[in-house]
Amino acid sequence: MWEVSSGYKLRAFILVAAKQAPEPPNTRLSVGNYIADILLDARPEGTIYHWIVQRVGSAAIIHWGQEYTFEDAHATVKAYLEDLTRNAKPKKA
Repeated sequence: MWEVSSGYKLRAFILVAAKQAPEPPNTRLSVGNYIADILLDARPEGTIYHWIVQRVGSAAIIHWGQEYTFEDAHATVKAYLEDLTRNAKPKKA
């Protein structure tokens, strides 16, 4: 504790979370004929979330990226999948 000349005592507190929130597990989103996986990559330098978009049943990667938070990765993938599905041309029979 610090004492101030007026006789009051100041107290310093450090707030610490009792338990760290768990990282979201690897996640798969599916919209129309497309899927996207969000993969957690936790390293000592920091956490990053990789995301990969593919057509259902195909190993080919349509698009991929990285984000610093799960929320950003989820929002980016969701918007990309919705845009991809909206702009997909129907196949001719």
